[in-house]
Amino acid sequence: MKFSFTRFKDRTSNSLYAASNWLSHQSVPVQKTGFAMLRVFFWLIYVVPGSYMRKTAAALCAASGQATPATIYGQFVDGVLLFAGRIELLSRGRTETIDQLLEIPHKDRLDSIINQHGGAIFALPHCHGALLMVRGLASRYDTLMLVREPKQEARAAAQRRYFANLGCEVLDVRRNNEAVIARSVLKALREGKLVIGTVDRIKEPPPENEPVAKNRDTVRAHAFGKPVGVAGWPARFAAKCKVPIVPVIVEQTPAAVILHLGEPIIASDVLTTTQAWLSALEQFFKQFPGQWIFVYDKHWSRLLRNRETDASFKK
Repeated sequence: MKFSFTRFKDRTSNSLYAASNWLSHQSVPVQKTGFAMLRVFFWLIYVVPGSYMRKTAAALCAASGQATPATIYGQFVDGVLLFAGRIELLSRGRTETIDQLLEIPHKDRLDSIINQHGGAIFALPHCHGALLMVRGLASRYDTLMLVREPKQEARAAAQRRYFANLGCEVLDVRRNNEAVIARSVLKALREGKLVIGTVDRIKEPPPENEPVAKNRDTVRAHAFGKPVGVAGWPARFAAKCKVPIVPVIVEQTPAAVILHLGEPIIASDVLTTTQAWLSALEQFFKQFPGQWIFVYDKHWSRLLRNRETDASFKK
């Protein structure tokens, strides 16, 4: 049976949430033992023969030119375990601790963007520190967070207890229709808010002769030298509201949650704008490969492992 990161994520998320919740109420020695066992589990799925996780880490290593596959995967494991320990602080309302972790190295640049344009769209990839970053950011700036809740209701319910303490408006794009989403995003941007959306979900790209598929809000772009289909909404809303798109990535360390800002992108046509933010994220993936968790999604993994072929989106 082929490894499926989606199945792996679905089956382990609830267990991880439950384990982190239980451990958060235990003594320090029990917590250390519990997290050590979780670390062993993650490394077991890396070292088994033919490991999907190891192959993906190796492909990202080759694409980024960074470190070694084991180093990249080790950073992924460290981040997941840091997140598991910290997210329970958010769940229990200890938000001041999370807020103090956030560091924005170029906060003056962010303030300048907001003062000049009134708002911005953050193009955010899936990172293990992303939710913690949103909480810290929302304590300083008016924010709308777009989320895509899991189809599985149990996982969705588990996540909502964290969303309740984010300190900002949270909109689920899976369970709301397009009109509701569009109204909410436009309203937020016109009110000068930061709109944060995870944008690194990829799908089969539209054909070269029709690179924009409006019916599924998908734009043809390139990442790691391969064609991909990515969301068109950041470019559309940025152009409509005359606000910039800011590519970002979150670096999580034992001492901090660090928000790295890319250069703001002023929207022009949808193809140029979309490629600009995706190229900026690609540079972040190469700079911080261990922070990017969605590389283990089947589409990204296949793309990186098949960079020399045209098989990235074949079933």
